[in-house]
Amino acid sequence: MLAIVGYGVRESGSLKRDSLDYRWAVSPYEDLDAFKACHHLTLAVHRVVEALEERDATFAAQLWAAALCASSRIARGSGFRNRRMFAACVDRTLAALSEISFYLEVGCAMDLISKEDRQELESLGGRALFYSMKLVTSLAGGSPSETGPAS
Repeated sequence: MLAIVGYGVRESGSLKRDSLDYRWAVSPYEDLDAFKACHHLTLAVHRVVEALEERDATFAAQLWAAALCASSRIARGSGFRNRRMFAACVDRTLAALSEISFYLEVGCAMDLISKEDRQELESLGGRALFYSMKLVTSLAGGSPSETGPAS
């Protein structure tokens, strides 16, 4: 576990450097199941994108960007000293996973991505979604419906 610390603030507004306030601890991003699943998906997308670049470079770049974003947001979020900021980054991971799913659907419909590749990537994406939802829920301290805007 990595301890995240912050400086306390005196009533006068100045920082008191002698008393550290331990806010929370987080595992390194490499140890998080959500990161591992997203990273595995990113590597699999890379394999598909390499073959896709010759046929549609723009589409390949968009798919690749979404895949990179999925795992990199978890890495970025784990560096924040604030659970809400980490949760916001993981929320962006969820958005990237949705974007990947969209690109897979369109790519398959346009015969750019084989059905086999789509099935493999959708399966990996489902796993990444599961672990990312689990992570964002634990960071937010409630169920997914409790973390969204009020109805």
